[in-house]
Amino acid sequence: MPSRTAPEFSIIVPLFNCLELTRAMLASLQATLPRDATHEIILVDDGSTDGTRDWLRTLGAPFHVLLNERNLGFAGANDRAARIARGTHLLLLNNDLVLTRR
Repeated sequence: MPSRTAPEFSIIVPLFNCLELTRAMLASLQATLPRDATHEIILVDDGSTDGTRDWLRTLGAPFHVLLNERNLGFAGANDRAARIARGTHLLLLNNDLVLTRR
């Protein structure tokens, strides 16, 4: 049974195409998250046409996927995701980041 306890972090990432960048960013994110940090990752697709939506359908926990019917832009996608986020802290990220440990 899934935990009802709120995660420490809700990580929100709006997406529009650029599937390879998204995959690289998510790999770097998962590699740099502290092991003891509870989190959810909310991916918001803004109408991608490059296979991103098909790929998103393959993801399970800790991912939550939202599909926008039309492109809401960065602010609109973040706003939509923030409404369902359960974390104590919100992290708003772009899908073209590569995260590293300090």
